[in-house]
Amino acid sequence: MSVPLAMTLLGLVLLAAVIQRVAGLGLGMLFAPYAVVLIGAHQGIMLANFLGTLMPLLLLPRIWDRIQWRTVAWIGLPAVAVMPGAAWLSSVSPPGPLYIVTASLVLLSLLISVALVRVNTTVDGRTAQVVTGIGSGLGTVLGGVGGPAVTVYAVLSRWPVLPMVATLQPLWILISSVSFASKLAWDDGQVPDLPWWMWAAMVAIVIASIFLGEAVQKRLAERTIQRFVMVLGFVGALLALGTGVRLLVG
Repeated sequence: MSVPLAMTLLGLVLLAAVIQRVAGLGLGMLFAPYAVVLIGAHQGIMLANFLGTLMPLLLLPRIWDRIQWRTVAWIGLPAVAVMPGAAWLSSVSPPGPLYIVTASLVLLSLLISVALVRVNTTVDGRTAQVVTGIGSGLGTVLGGVGGPAVTVYAVLSRWPVLPMVATLQPLWILISSVSFASKLAWDDGQVPDLPWWMWAAMVAIVIASIFLGEAVQKRLAERTIQRFVMVLGFVGALLALGTGVRLLVG
């Protein structure tokens, strides 16, 4: 691996990890599309899934008291249930069209959620959480974008920021680890072929990003973070759409 490529990957890890600490999501959405370009589609998604498991694991001790475990279960279990089938579909289908379809559906959902927010509509409850889990599970495996589905739920349910950020971390551990295992099984073990020092550097960067992200979060108002979460949803979906188009045209 060349030094410029390694530095680019590490810089992306730092940026995406800090954003995830601030907003509760964003690591996979922002990192995966660029990783796909830099190291290939399957390995890029696998690396995003690995980091999407690692960072929340390291963060858990700092946010444990704010986690809403019932919400984790109602979103996480439906996500896990659909992921093996989605991984099989991903393994037998060209990635470009999957990215485009997934990203288009996510963008449509985000636009609908913005419209509903403007008319002061609140959507919450177990059904909404189950649908969110299914959307997040499918999006994570098929397009590397599980976050936008949660963004829609967070916006429509008026989820307070601090419980949201905390609750999303065990959810990402569950979804990212199952996605990693499912794609590893179906994709014949395409673990990213990185030198050992890259793995060590990524772990160190993720640890540092937790403290850096906390410093940034304390300086932001809750409303600002909520708007940032919505913007991240759109950015993640647009990046996935761009990745799909790029893969489709070769």
